[in-house]
Amino acid sequence: MKSSATPPYNSKQVVREALRDATNDYHKRLNQHRLLVGLTQPGYSLDTYRKLLTAYYHLYQALEGRLMAFQSSKDCQLDYSQRVKLPWICRDLAFLGVDPLAGGCETAQNIPAPPVTSIGEYTGVLYVIEGSMLGGQLIFRSLEAHHGLSGEAGACFYRGYGQDTALMWQDFLRFAESIAGDDHERLAAERAACQTFQFFIKVLDDCAYS
Repeated sequence: MKSSATPPYNSKQVVREALRDATNDYHKRLNQHRLLVGLTQPGYSLDTYRKLLTAYYHLYQALEGRLMAFQSSKDCQLDYSQRVKLPWICRDLAFLGVDPLAGGCETAQNIPAPPVTSIGEYTGVLYVIEGSMLGGQLIFRSLEAHHGLSGEAGACFYRGYGQDTALMWQDFLRFAESIAGDDHERLAAERAACQTFQFFIKVLDDCAYS
């Protein structure tokens, strides 16, 4: 199914509210994960940060592959190729001297990623990925202040879109509202967003305890 043209900004944000409500419990669980708790605090260890980035490597490799494959076969109004995050993670891992494929987290590669076969599923996965960029700005400043990392050295992922973060999020929300009138796709988006949060939790668990 091809997406419709991206509508003008909708202040009601029907889809955003539906996704937020559907994923609320999963979002809280993820925020309380042992690899994320304390990330903005001075005592957060770089060893834990390395594990977190290794988990992100496996997460984004799987998710972005599916997003790009879907986008290449459909007329999507949101171009994810301009939002790819795996290269940032790879740069951070290289700076920190971590090979994500060597030691630990091997079984994370076997955890199935959510499917992306419809515009609703595409929207749901993106809701989680793009939403994570919002809190990333606070985390970036903390990593910079407490660990001396920067957008060029060790904190590329959390720098993310930098000063364009709010604009990129609003662009996503405009896109998401294009499915507001399609109950089937909206429900697919809710399921996909929940599955994506669950995927994050499972992969982080795997890396935390490996």
